[in-house]
Amino acid sequence: MPVMPVTAGRFCPARPPVFAAGRRKAAETLGPAVWPAPCTGIFRTVAGHAGHIGSEGKAMSFVGYFSTALSGLNAQSQALGAISNNIANSTTTGYRKVDTNFEALVTEASRTHYQSGGVIASPIYRNTLAGTTTTTGVTTNLAISGNGFFVTSKPTDISGAAVTFSDQTYYTRAGDFQLDPNGYLVNGSGYYAQGFTVDPVTGLATGSLDQIQVVQQVLPPEATTTVTYRADLPADAVVTVPATAQPVNTVDIFDSLGSEHSLELTWTKTAANTWQLDVAMPGGTPATAGPYAVTFDGNGHISNVNGVTAGSAGIALPAVTYPGATAQTVTLDFGTIGSDGAMTQYSGTSIDLSNISADGYAKGGFKNLTVDAQGYVSLNYDNGEKLVAFQLALARFSAAQNLQTVDGQAFTETNYSGPALVGKAGEFGLGSLVGSAVESSNVDVGEEFTDLITTQRAYSANAKVLTTVDEMLQEILNVKR
Repeated sequence: MPVMPVTAGRFCPARPPVFAAGRRKAAETLGPAVWPAPCTGIFRTVAGHAGHIGSEGKAMSFVGYFSTALSGLNAQSQALGAISNNIANSTTTGYRKVDTNFEALVTEASRTHYQSGGVIASPIYRNTLAGTTTTTGVTTNLAISGNGFFVTSKPTDISGAAVTFSDQTYYTRAGDFQLDPNGYLVNGSGYYAQGFTVDPVTGLATGSLDQIQVVQQVLPPEATTTVTYRADLPADAVVTVPATAQPVNTVDIFDSLGSEHSLELTWTKTAANTWQLDVAMPGGTPATAGPYAVTFDGNGHISNVNGVTAGSAGIALPAVTYPGATAQTVTLDFGTIGSDGAMTQYSGTSIDLSNISADGYAKGGFKNLTVDAQGYVSLNYDNGEKLVAFQLALARFSAAQNLQTVDGQAFTETNYSGPALVGKAGEFGLGSLVGSAVESSNVDVGEEFTDLITTQRAYSANAKVLTTVDEMLQEILNVKR
């Protein structure tokens, strides 16, 4: 027989079981049987599976109860795995936490009948949830404030100074970058930062995206070409015979070899509103230049510089040569004739010097690397000079939560994340950069422990369902005996 009633009064012996059309063969081996309404009762199929018959004629095998509880155990196990990984990476730089979403499954539902299907768990990737920015003091470390990911690549082969890179692009928030022996900017997980080369003349990022490689070599010296001089000469200075010079103003200049020399400016008042400038260049050939005549108008503005009455108030000194170096021409910049920003002559008895400076510099050894909020990478040298060499690239996605997670707190693009929009900090909705800092994991350990307790209780409850169903099944089998 296909079924065996187990409790008198709970079934209709006068009404044999009816199998759904087309399912007789399956029912004979697996069941369950469908009793004509309004019979109700508990039955056991020939395959040994127990089930319950409802008043509507539907039946659910105890196997269904087991599978529902097992789905709960599996779902909570997946949640526990995510929680465990989050806690393990709570101090991992740039780590993005993973939460768990639970979705109910229903095999059949109506006004009079409900048959559960269990639950399924799926991950929720918190890729856009920011972590805490932590200051490290390491100048190559970077954190992103706002939207975006660092654009990086990974090498496929490293042979000494020769590095071959994969065509795959990776995206990460882990900004614990350091310079490797080859000068590449690499984070702690082995991802190499990418960016654009900056034109030293225009200061603009140009060219295509590439790995950032810093060449740590000596910065060549640069000879001085301009001395900027701003001062207020004393209108009340007395013209004497012989003439009395004002104190000498001195500035350091550099030759083509990077050697430092002095350039001395001496002012002598020769008439009302008229001054004579003498220049000395000790150690150079020639060693002196001038005299040059400089005149001011009644408002104290410079009006004539050695015969020039408009435009730039500058004096090009004769080319000077220092031992071993090439000849160089130095221009004295006094501002623009007639403007407020140029030299002046107001009431007073001594020179009021506001600025005397020169361009050019001695050779410099590489000191460190710094990055500003716009991602400009500056190479700093021990002679005080700075060279802006690169600009870091950032990228954002329309659906960053759908990026593919890979090892090392990194991601790759997917069809569901949308294509990467690559740009520079501050444009296209991308965030800014924080130097000498890193972004910590976005895991809140307190929240994880709360979720851990909830998951543990849910897991235990599902396990209890399994043991309860097993006990009920044993009771049914005992009735037969």
